[in-house]
Amino acid sequence: MDILQELMINKWHLLQKKLKNLWPHNVPGYYTLYLNTKCLGVRDAFKFKVYCPYGDMNNVFIAISHKGTFDCIIFSITEDTSKLEEAILNTKLIDWSQLVLFDLVTSVNVKCLERIRKVFEFSHWHLGRVKMYYLDRRTKPFEDLRCHSDTYLAPVKQDNIQRVDDTWPYRHSESRYYFSTLDSNSLSFGLFSSTTNKLLAWTFLNEYNFVCHLYCEEEFRRNGFAEYLVRFVVNRELVAGNDVYAYVEVGNERSAGLFAKLGFMDVDDSGYLFVQK
Repeated sequence: MDILQELMINKWHLLQKKLKNLWPHNVPGYYTLYLNTKCLGVRDAFKFKVYCPYGDMNNVFIAISHKGTFDCIIFSITEDTSKLEEAILNTKLIDWSQLVLFDLVTSVNVKCLERIRKVFEFSHWHLGRVKMYYLDRRTKPFEDLRCHSDTYLAPVKQDNIQRVDDTWPYRHSESRYYFSTLDSNSLSFGLFSSTTNKLLAWTFLNEYNFVCHLYCEEEFRRNGFAEYLVRFVVNRELVAGNDVYAYVEVGNERSAGLFAKLGFMDVDDSGYLFVQK
């Protein structure tokens, strides 16, 4: 029997409560469970499953999904990550022979993975650094939010998915399907020209329920389109009673400035990690 035992979906809400012990670091884990509970289409498409060591949710959880990459997210209920390290070192569920992505890595868990690196002889190790931005759900929504003149807001059309994929810096063989899945599950937000119906800017809520893939076509930049989209998505989440979070690559001052302007707090030095044995 593997050290990691699947936690059935009817217990995810109990795990969410425990994640609040380490807040806001565990915001991403909480809202990952939230979205995959309510969004069956995303959960099934990406084969998302949750596991706990020996089935005990009192210490850590690991979730595995497949999106053209072998993706893992890891969260500890406390700052003691010894149980998490034990699980990662001993599980047979993670296929180290292929490239594995650890996403949503908190600063606490970055240290955990660096200790694991000393045990495993990885042939590939790439740690990307990001800042986690967080907006409390009690924040007042933005007022008088209206589309710019000659534009309208609508979900990204399937015909536009190829363009979305082309502009994504992390594009891979299955990323078009990835965006198509988010779009077909009402997680895309596009700003279109009222005269030409051209897609001018877009953003998504992803499978972890964070604001991401924000992009504006170059010829339409400096019009406030990207900021409008973020404000719209933020309002949508706040009205639903949700906290809002996002990640910004270290060094991306423009995006960092936008989230700071909108009231987000920089709460963690997070990361994403690609590894392979």
